[in-house]
Amino acid sequence: MAAKEDSVPAGWEGEDDTKEDESKAIEFERTAEARHAEKVANRQRNLDAKTHHPPDSFFRTLDSSVKKNSVFVKKLSSLTEQNREKLVADLNSLNLTKYIEEVVNAICSAKLKMQDMNCAIHLCSLLHRRYSDFSPLLLKTLQAALGNLNKDDKVARIRIELRLLGQVLVLGIITDQKEGFTLLHNTLCKMVEADKDKLEFLPAMVSFVKHCGEDILGVQSTKNRQMVEQHDITLPAMKILSKDKQQIFADLLKEYSSAVIVALVKLHNKLIKCLKHNKKTLLMKGEVSAEKTELCEKLTAQHSKLLMNATSLSELLDITIPDLPSLQQLEDEEMDSNATANAATDLGEVSLWEDEDQKTFYRDILDLTGIVPQILYKKDKAKADQKAKEEEESKKKEEKENKGKDGKEEKEEEITEESIEEEFKKLNIEEDEEDDEEEEEIVVTETTQNTNNKDNPDGFGTSTITISNKAMMETFINKLSNISNRDLVNEAAQEFCLKLNTKSNRKKLVRALYGVSRNRLDLLPFHARLVRTLSPILPDIPTDLFTLLKKEFIYHLRKKDQNNLETKVKNIRFIGELCKFEMCEKTDALWCLRVLLEQFTHHNIEIACSLVECCGRYLFRSSDTHLKTNHLLDQMMRKKAVHNLDTRQITMVENAYYYCNPPDRVAYVKKVRPPLHEYIRKLLIRDLNKNNIEKILRQFRKLPWNDNEVSMYAVKCLCRVWNVKYNNIYCVASLLAGLAQFQETVGILVVDNVLEAIRIGMEINQPQYNQRRIAEAKLLGELYNYRMVESNIIFNTLYLVISFGALPDGTNPIDLSQDMIRIRIVLTILETCGQYFEKGSLKKKCDIFLLFFQKYLFNKVQPLPIDVEYAIQDTLESIRPNITMYNSVSEVDQAIAEISPQLRNLLGSQEDAEETEEDEDTETEDQPGEETPDEKEDEVKVNKKLEVVKCEEDDDFIAELERTMTSELTGRKMDSTVNKVNSSDLALPMNRGFKGHKIDGNSVQFSVMLKKGSKQQFKKMDIPVESEFASNLFDKQKAALREREEMKRLVLSQELRQEEEELMAEQLDQHKGGNPGYRAGERKQKPRKAPQLTTDMFNFSSAK
Repeated sequence: MAAKEDSVPAGWEGEDDTKEDESKAIEFERTAEARHAEKVANRQRNLDAKTHHPPDSFFRTLDSSVKKNSVFVKKLSSLTEQNREKLVADLNSLNLTKYIEEVVNAICSAKLKMQDMNCAIHLCSLLHRRYSDFSPLLLKTLQAALGNLNKDDKVARIRIELRLLGQVLVLGIITDQKEGFTLLHNTLCKMVEADKDKLEFLPAMVSFVKHCGEDILGVQSTKNRQMVEQHDITLPAMKILSKDKQQIFADLLKEYSSAVIVALVKLHNKLIKCLKHNKKTLLMKGEVSAEKTELCEKLTAQHSKLLMNATSLSELLDITIPDLPSLQQLEDEEMDSNATANAATDLGEVSLWEDEDQKTFYRDILDLTGIVPQILYKKDKAKADQKAKEEEESKKKEEKENKGKDGKEEKEEEITEESIEEEFKKLNIEEDEEDDEEEEEIVVTETTQNTNNKDNPDGFGTSTITISNKAMMETFINKLSNISNRDLVNEAAQEFCLKLNTKSNRKKLVRALYGVSRNRLDLLPFHARLVRTLSPILPDIPTDLFTLLKKEFIYHLRKKDQNNLETKVKNIRFIGELCKFEMCEKTDALWCLRVLLEQFTHHNIEIACSLVECCGRYLFRSSDTHLKTNHLLDQMMRKKAVHNLDTRQITMVENAYYYCNPPDRVAYVKKVRPPLHEYIRKLLIRDLNKNNIEKILRQFRKLPWNDNEVSMYAVKCLCRVWNVKYNNIYCVASLLAGLAQFQETVGILVVDNVLEAIRIGMEINQPQYNQRRIAEAKLLGELYNYRMVESNIIFNTLYLVISFGALPDGTNPIDLSQDMIRIRIVLTILETCGQYFEKGSLKKKCDIFLLFFQKYLFNKVQPLPIDVEYAIQDTLESIRPNITMYNSVSEVDQAIAEISPQLRNLLGSQEDAEETEEDEDTETEDQPGEETPDEKEDEVKVNKKLEVVKCEEDDDFIAELERTMTSELTGRKMDSTVNKVNSSDLALPMNRGFKGHKIDGNSVQFSVMLKKGSKQQFKKMDIPVESEFASNLFDKQKAALREREEMKRLVLSQELRQEEEELMAEQLDQHKGGNPGYRAGERKQKPRKAPQLTTDMFNFSSAK
């Protein structure tokens, strides 16, 4: 309610804005009038100056020294707004009659800025008023400056000179106005004609129109025109030229503005074309060339500058610029073409590798250059470097030849099985040639040895060396299948470089790596690492290996057979591993993926998924290939949706995609709370259960309830009962009932919040809050059980649930016919506290509500869902086992009509029932045997106390009992075995009506029960007082009496101490008149008041 009272009525805010705009308009009008008055006064003084120049005697009093005049002229060459006062003071003290020409040249040639123009104009006005030849010299100088506009050095100064000419004409500094405006017109015509294409003079035009447009052109800006039209104000204007002449100048500037708009549209279209081209190139190739990027940046800068100036000029001339297509989206995409920077921004701090071990495996490579002597690989490396340079030069030549042919791709040479065999034959030929050379050297050595040593004709030593070399290579190749860690890879690389580094062995190594078994995919990362380790010393190994792998890939792709799937997968995974070790270009791997996606069928699907699983994440997380990889992955998902793939293939594609590009997950940010708030949540959510309610209540009582923040947070946690386990909601109600005795406002706030939450839930009616609404209904029922709310609140809430927004056709969005949440809320409340509506007026109220509840059920879609139907049956069976269930709305209406008189009487006696119910509850609790007027139908019958009627049979029984007991006692005294039993432990049966032992003289009278057949008989027996049996009995009675007295004393002292503690706690909490609620954990026995029904809910007011 407070928020509604503080809110501003509708329309007031708009009125305040209108008043503020009007005040601004009035202030703007005053400023314009003051500026106009100042201009008019200065112009009039300047026009009158030619007849009021000072006499010659005045100049004789001034300083005419050459030094000071020369210094003043130099100061004018660098005048600024900060030096205005000093320059004016020097001007007033010097005689510049002989230096006017130098002064004019200094002013016109000064390197002025736009903020210094006011100072220059002011000095010109002072010079014109004092020296008669200043105005002609100024006009002559400006004519010479503005006469030739073709020189490049004039473009930078034309802006200053054009504005200077316009303002000296407006202020009347140039006396020959006709010649001055003619110069201005000719200058503008030359600028418009010469600058329609280049638009070099556009800033000068904007500055001229901004400062002289209203006075010379007679044109108001768009802003001023709207101000005048909206607020009905008048802006004064100087009448320097006639309207016809002003129109000539205005038409000239509008013609130039049209040329500017045409140029802007052309540049805009060119920029859009460039952006689209870059976008297409980015999607196709994964990157945009630096030239295209620079061109796009240059066009963007030109477009921004031209758009700013064109907008300013059109606004000053009150011309509308046509709407141009938005560049924002295209600019964002074009900026993304800077792959490195923007992809890194998109990826954030995501690493290329999953963990440090993976990063170490792929990046921590052994440096063989520090281990292997340079003489062993210097020649091979030089040849490889030369070969790489030649390849780079050939690529550059091809790029130059293909320059300008955008969108055309080079055709791949057709690879067949014969070409691969030829490649192998070439390798074998080279190997055979080298082997022949080695064999020739060996033969020469062998011949020499045989000549020198005839005793060794076989040359055993030399042949042994040759066999040993081949055997070492074969052994090395065999070891490759056992490489399973980084250390073994490093050892193998060192061994090959130090012992086996020959050309033929390198070819054999390439062939062995290429021919790895298709079933040993686990060896591929280690073989790729071996290639990466050898690459700095032997760069031809990765080149030759990748060439073979790529040719095989193309061969299988062209063949299009459905055989050798494992070989194809091995080939593509080997390419992926080489890509991660940077042994092949990333673009090659992306090219393979793109080709597979173009033929996304059969084996190509599994091959593409294998490539994506192998190196897709690495490519996706690399900044230079992120965009291209993302595009290809999206294309793969689109192919999956279009093609008719089986379940296995769909799973493969989805696994590969989400392995590279997992779905975005919002990181859970744990809310930081104060320690005390966390403790409150811990007590309620985690610790609270039926065994520790009293303990948690003590902890809650210790909270700083005087602190408003803590108390409000505790109330908030108590209200958010959906955070608690459903079975522990009654514990929250019990805790609240105990807490309300000491903090009465807490109970009130919680009850209010729960009722308000139930109402808001019905107004919002969103499915995600259904569980919360059920928990709130459960809490409300438990609060009634613990006497925190009255029955009228429960029934009003129940009626509100079934009536708020409920329509018979079920079309209200807040209570649709298929929405069952309200039924579950009603059932939850009835299950929780319906057990207490079984007697008296509460039973009648509950029965009446159940009739209206049945009528509400017919508003829902029929038949009801089976789970809802079962829930209704279980609930009604627990509280009303004999309830009558109606099959139609008409039957329910008839039943309601029958009970209408009772309902009206019930409403009429409502106040009386409320006044008397609390007294009835008290009497019922104190006197359980009596019945209240409202409980006549449930009478409680109490049996009266039985009376003993004396008869002859009883006398016979008592005499027989006494005789039997006497004989038994005499016999037991003589029995030694019986003497071992303590007689004090024997218990005698006593008559039900016996109230004590009668002492008659020296004997004590007892009653003994005897059983004769199936009947019980009592006989009296007198036992001497001095007997052991009687003395033991008296001792036991005295001990029991003392024990009762002690227990009574302890109980009274404990209660007194508890009362004192509670009184002290109440004094500390400063609460008067505590809530008479129950202790925590103590459930109510019977509600105190009858529920209050709302008459207007059922429209019975007219019938009453």
